[in-house]
Amino acid sequence: MAALAILWSDPAMADPVPDATIRYVAMGDSRAAGPYLAPISLHDGCFRSIEGYPGVVARALPADSFTNVSCSGATTENLTTAPQSTATGAVPPQIDALRPDTTLVTVSIGGNDIAWQSLVAPCYTTVPGTDARCRTDPETIRGMTSALAALEPKVSAALAAIEQRAPTARVLLVGHGGIFGAHGCWPNTPTSDADAAWISGFFVRMNQVLAAAATTTGARFVDVATAAIGHDACAGPDQRWFEGLLPQSFAQSLHPTTAGMRAIAARVLTISGASPE
Repeated sequence: MAALAILWSDPAMADPVPDATIRYVAMGDSRAAGPYLAPISLHDGCFRSIEGYPGVVARALPADSFTNVSCSGATTENLTTAPQSTATGAVPPQIDALRPDTTLVTVSIGGNDIAWQSLVAPCYTTVPGTDARCRTDPETIRGMTSALAALEPKVSAALAAIEQRAPTARVLLVGHGGIFGAHGCWPNTPTSDADAAWISGFFVRMNQVLAAAATTTGARFVDVATAAIGHDACAGPDQRWFEGLLPQSFAQSLHPTTAGMRAIAARVLTISGASPE
């Protein structure tokens, strides 16, 4: 834990902070909120869990103040301008949690903007051993390409607004990927091996979009997908960082497990400068 407490120690990573106080705000969607990973999340319309990666990061630092406004179902608009409706009432735009003295912000966003689950749905099969061949379907390909083209300006605008509201904060944009690997595993990941690998390639493209948005606005991109190789939804229970369509843990379908959240937190801490590569 001592190594994790040296957050602002690398002068090449950011300008020096006047004091060692860490004021952390976590923003984003369900990949940050961690639905169902802890019982308390069921009483929150955003389904926030203390086992989501923001909670793990805050405890590891430790943060002097920690505000988690991530909310399942959030889009880029819910980060900056639009209140979000939930089962327990509307929540204000997440950016309202930022202050000029905020020192660390993590953001997980973009998946709901492009509705990625519907984009990959044509790849699923209803019979094991069959091949949907979504990778060659022109409509599926066009839908993915169009969605990614529209995503970068939305994410860039959201990151720019965050940096304007918290100008001295280190902003980290957490990438996507990790659920799909090189192979399918019916019915948990009901795709052919070829389509599974192609879907994984789609997330490579999505991460390129997110990384470009981060570069444009001065944020840092956190690559999750590379570290997750071998830990996809088809991995064994002791190696799995993500659930597939049929969860075998408390995690929500197509979301990180508790182990996955801890792995993402480790990447966030490393990129933030809190622990060595």
